[in-house]
This record gives sequence, C-alpha cells and structure tokens, in this order.
Amino acid sequence: MTLGRFMKPGNLVCLTIGLALASVANANISTFEDLNLPSESYWNGSDESGGFSSGGAHFGNNYNADWASWDGFSYSNLTDTATPGIAAQYNAITGSGQGGSANYAVGYVGWISPPTVTLEEPGFVDGLYVTNNNYAYYSMRNGDAFAKKFGGESGSDPDFFMLTITGKDAGGTVTGTVDFYLADYRFEDNGEDYIVDTWQYVDLTSLGEVTSLEFTLSSSDVGDWGMNTPAYFAVDAIIGQSASASTGPYTEAGVNGYINPDNDWRHADPQDPNAVLNPIFRGWATKVVSYQPSPGLDVQWADPNNALGPATGDKLDIVSLGDLSQEQIGQGMAPGQITLYFDEPIRQGNGYDFVVFENGFTSDASWATGSVAGQMFAELGYVEVSANGVDFARFPAVSLTREPVGSYGTIEISNVYNLAGKHPNGTGTPFDLQEIVNDPKVVSGLVDVNDIRYVRIVDIPGSGDFFDEAMLSMDSGTWPAWDFYGNDHPIYDAWPTWGSGGLDLEAVGVLREQNYSADIDLNGIVDVSDFELLLSALDSHFGRPEWIARCDLAEPHDLVIDLSDVAVLIEQWSRVEQWRY
Repeated sequence: MTLGRFMKPGNLVCLTIGLALASVANANISTFEDLNLPSESYWNGSDESGGFSSGGAHFGNNYNADWASWDGFSYSNLTDTATPGIAAQYNAITGSGQGGSANYAVGYVGWISPPTVTLEEPGFVDGLYVTNNNYAYYSMRNGDAFAKKFGGESGSDPDFFMLTITGKDAGGTVTGTVDFYLADYRFEDNGEDYIVDTWQYVDLTSLGEVTSLEFTLSSSDVGDWGMNTPAYFAVDAIIGQSASASTGPYTEAGVNGYINPDNDWRHADPQDPNAVLNPIFRGWATKVVSYQPSPGLDVQWADPNNALGPATGDKLDIVSLGDLSQEQIGQGMAPGQITLYFDEPIRQGNGYDFVVFENGFTSDASWATGSVAGQMFAELGYVEVSANGVDFARFPAVSLTREPVGSYGTIEISNVYNLAGKHPNGTGTPFDLQEIVNDPKVVSGLVDVNDIRYVRIVDIPGSGDFFDEAMLSMDSGTWPAWDFYGNDHPIYDAWPTWGSGGLDLEAVGVLREQNYSADIDLNGIVDVSDFELLLSALDSHFGRPEWIARCDLAEPHDLVIDLSDVAVLIEQWSRVEQWRY
C-alpha cells in the first residue's frame, strides 16, 4: 500500500474507519463476531440445534426443553457486570468480549457432557482468552446460598477455582491438558489472592495437534453433590491454525544496526559507503567480564572481544558460545555463556532498551534437511541482566517451535519471543526492561532496572532439553505482565552445529529512549510507514498472523489493534525523535 506523504490526520481517520468496517474474521480464529445476536441478548440452545459454529470450530450444546436447562456452550453480548446469581449466568464479568468486542461464549459444565470445541479439521490451537462469568465471580467473592465466600471469614482459606482444558486427537486420545486458575486463594500472603475479572490469555500449544478441546472445572468448595462453586466460565478469541500453518504471534521487528539516510532510513548494508551507524544507539558493550564457551569450540570463533563495540555486520566479527552435544547434555554440562559490561548503564525507559545482534540468516530455499525458505537459521540464547554482576534476572522467553529442526533446519521467528538470535545478521533482537519488573530479584531490589551494567547471554542447545519459562498470561492492565503457569516448552533451533557452533554474538547495543510510541518502525519519525504498519495489523488480536506488538499503542494495552491505537498515532503524527537530528 502506498499513501500520500502529506495525508492529513483527519483523512487517516476516515480511511482507517473504512478499512476497519471492511475487515473480516480470520477463518483460523473463533471470535464469535460472526454470530448474529440482537443487542443485550444471548443464545442458549433453545432451538435444540445441538450447538453453533464460529470460524473453523463447532461448539457443542445440550438443551433440555422439559427443564429449560442447558450445558456446553452458549454465546452472549450482555454487558451487565453488576448482577449476581443465576440471572447472570450468560454474563461475562468483563462486560464485553476480549479487546472490547461484542460477542463471547459462556461455558457451563453440567451433567451430560463437558463443554467441547471441535475443529473442522485437525490443527494446532495456540491459545484462547478466558474470564469468569458473573454467577461464578460473585459467588466466589461474596458467597451465596449454595457456595462459600472464597477465603472464608478469615480470608485465609486456601480456595481455588480451576479450568482444565483437555486436547484430544481424531481417535479420542488425550494429547495433553492445561490448567488455568480462574481464582486462587492459596497464597501465604492474602494480598496476592485473586478472582480473575479481565480476559486472560491461556497458551494451548503444549496440547499439540488436536481435533477437539474439552473444558472441565474444579473447586476447593465441594459438597455431597459435587462442586458448590457455579460451574461457569467465559471464553473468547480462540486462536488456532491448520496443521500446515506456522506463523506465530510474536511479530516484533528487529532493530537495524545501520541505516541509509539517503534512502528513507531503510535498513542498509554496513558495507554500503552511504550506510551509517543507526543513531538510535547511544552505547555499546565496553568490557568482557567472563567468557565460558562450550567444550570443543573452534578457536577461530573464540575471541570474546569481538562482542565489544558497535555492530559491524561482518559475519566474521563474532564470538561463538559453542554447542553442546547430546552426550555433553546428558553429562550435565552447562551451555556456553558470555557476560558483558557497559560503562553507560542500560535504563528502563519508553520502548525497547537494548538490542542483541547475532549472526543468523534467512533461508532462501527449502531443502530436505529441514530448511524452509523465508524462515531463520537461528542459534538462540537466553538473555539475563544485572546491576551488580552477581544477581541476574532472566527475560521470560517463549518458544513455540513444535519439533526438532536438525543441524540445518530453520525456525519461524514469530514463534519465538525474548530470545537472542531470532533476527538476521545486521538486525538485532530488542529487549524491554519493563518485562522483568515483576521478577523477584527486581522486586527485592537486587536488580535495579535503571542501572543495568551487565548483560549475560547463555546459549541454548536446540535439542529440546532446554525450555522456555512456560507460556505466559497477558494481563490487559499492564504491558506486558507475565504470570507463570502451565507447561514449559522445549526450545528447538539448528542443532547440533559445529565450528562456530551455538549462538554467535556480534554486539549488544544500548538504545536511546523512545519518546513517541507511534514510531513503530523506530526510524525516528511518526510517518506514513508507521501508519501502513498499523493498518496491516488493524483489527487483529494477539496470536493472529497480522498482529504486530508495537502497534498496540493505547494504554492500558489490551492486545488488540483498534481505533484507539490509531488515535495515538494521529496524536503523535510527524513527531521526530531528538536523536534523528
């Protein structure tokens, strides 16, 4: 799409609204917006159709006309969040769907069969959003005629309300389960107790390829007839893909080490005579504190000083961390690592704070060895930071690559988050210190995010023996807030490798603070290129292929790209970062 360079903000709004109205649902996601409902109403299966379909999935429903009762799934657009009891069994406590959408589904675990989602064809489900419904929420918060108030009179009873999602394949065999606490009062500190009242993302990638999902509930409040807590929950935005699809939700762009000011600030080859070091960087690593490569590394790639100073784009200007063999992994050997020091501290500011440059490359061909054209030959690493050189906080990472890729295999980088090495040579992977503010070492003061002097990179042998920090829940109240739960994912990348094996580190650069969040492409000015990126992601939720995290501009960040984000871009239109001059 090419738009006039001098398009006025008012025209941007008109164009955006038109595009938003023209957008259609992705066939690989059930948003329930394709279901027609009168305002402030619901469907509960009284037509005895046995269920309904949204996107590429069918939602089962059992309706009993004699008792005017149902179980399975209904769907609703009710907005009342104040009414308690059975009268509010179709109400989500959020008052709307995920991201402010109208429709959502309500599940009820009755006596006939558990609420079940059946895919039109077998595939992978990345995740979905869940929250409480009014009936269950107010019952847990206040108690009612049948169920206790969670926490009891003292507030210290270790109560819980847990949703379990079970994946099954075409033959009915269980592929795995994922648990999510809709309420949890089991903490020693009662101040940490909670009942979910916002849409929470639940990762389901550990279930693998499935044909159906079954939902069950369990509670600490159980009587002679079973669970006393009302057996309801709400669900929205089920994010899935066919078995052949590979695009993931983590589409953050890399940061270019060099730019070409004569070519509209696009990425430039460092060897281009017109290329200059990107002025977005205000500092680079200045000293090697420690370097401990894996055994057997070729000495040609073992000079740690190559990681100091600016990125050069020179594929020989690297230091490798080495790659463990399966035998060495079995012996418990530690992966290679390097710790760098910065004279100028890294500080938590607006936007990304620092960038790690690795020596990966994008494959231009598909081979029987596992290479896929357009995917990345990547050697990944954990990233940790410290203020004192002793206490380190690790960035919470995600890896959704589902199986080993082999020595010459590639990965889809949108399935990877907060791991060094996901971007190609000359383009670095950015990190935001905001993402570790809830780490216990940061909370306790051992790691000061406003005085980071050390960055440690730890190689990840891509055998599947090393894991991410478990898939993470996005709290729409802050961005991003990471809640750890569920199953860790094995991390796969090109492995085993030899010679310059393992992560090949080129540089670590410190970024200048970003004053204008709408400078999505980080070229220093809010302009048409940012607007085009925002349009490409418009009306997308976290997890959809179109999603671009940096386009979620409006606060609080809600993991959906909509007109509120466009409004931020319009407000910041034509603003220029100081470092651009």
